[in-house]
Amino acid sequence: MKAFVSVVERSASNYIHAIMKDFNSVEFWGITDESLERIGFKSVGKLEDLSVVGLWEAIPKIPTVIKLLRRIESLVEKMDAVILCDAPAFNLMLLKRIRKKAKKVIYFISPQVWAWKEKRAEVISKLADHLIVILPFEVDFYKKYNKEAIFVGHPLVDLAKPTLPEEKVKSLLDWDQYIVILPGSRWSEIKNHAKYLKEAYQAIYKETKLPAVIPTFESFKRKLEEVFEDLPVRVFTALDIEQPNYNLSAYAKFGLVASGTAELELSLLGVPHVVFYRVNPITYCIAKRLVKVKNVALTNLVLGENVIPEVVQRPWQDLVEASLKIDFEAQKRAFPKLKKELGGEGSIERLRAKFRELLLGS
Repeated sequence: MKAFVSVVERSASNYIHAIMKDFNSVEFWGITDESLERIGFKSVGKLEDLSVVGLWEAIPKIPTVIKLLRRIESLVEKMDAVILCDAPAFNLMLLKRIRKKAKKVIYFISPQVWAWKEKRAEVISKLADHLIVILPFEVDFYKKYNKEAIFVGHPLVDLAKPTLPEEKVKSLLDWDQYIVILPGSRWSEIKNHAKYLKEAYQAIYKETKLPAVIPTFESFKRKLEEVFEDLPVRVFTALDIEQPNYNLSAYAKFGLVASGTAELELSLLGVPHVVFYRVNPITYCIAKRLVKVKNVALTNLVLGENVIPEVVQRPWQDLVEASLKIDFEAQKRAFPKLKKELGGEGSIERLRAKFRELLLGS
């Protein structure tokens, strides 16, 4: 049994790693990162070659994308199944090109078609054999396209947990209280957010006197250390502490987090926070006209409430103000409700069972 997996986002890679790590009867090929390669995935392309945000930022990647699409297309006939994970800008192009050649297509993690570019839902509904979603409201959304969307839980309910006790983490830091800053998981996000966050954190520190930690990837560490070098901020990667995003975030007083999966992770870890985001002004102007939802924080979208303050494409002073006015009690009351809405514990095992059924018939 051979399966090709198209992963373009770090979060999707984490989910696939957790679900597929013991599928010994399947030979996996795909777009990979180091974690997928460690569990035996054969690499056709690298995740970091594709991971960008926005129209303007994507332009330099076009030659790489075209070459990779051709490479994958030549492999598909040898595969028993293709699994596409979110990333519609790449994966829908791929889906259209390989549909006639692919024996079975599973789309895992729906793009945010309920927010913008709803026509993508029609493409997925027509061309994918199976659709597995990780947000509960997506099941009803796809009914209008006569597509059965399968929801068995969100993998983060199981994954977003610290692996180290609080005492060990705080002894490593030698701080009793601190802030966690999560600038994003793409290079484009680091470039857009680093100096913005420095300005905001300087003002927050003057008011709170709280030091800060930044969990990140090794490729971003030097850049972030340079930006924050004159401030009480420490940058950590997996070489410094295991599971830095979870172990450092879990015990923080509060967080500043870029919109995306990391925001949902903080909620599931029970950490109060403010969500922010900035992109190229051209990208923002286009997106503002197209986006159909009012919220960017997944916590707010799932709960249908404005629990998490959102600071999108606004001055750093607004981020400071929102951070100093966090309603800690309201957020902490909302977090257990969120976990229940996302399917509760055991999501990874349920997803593993569903993939076994679809791939192996067992």
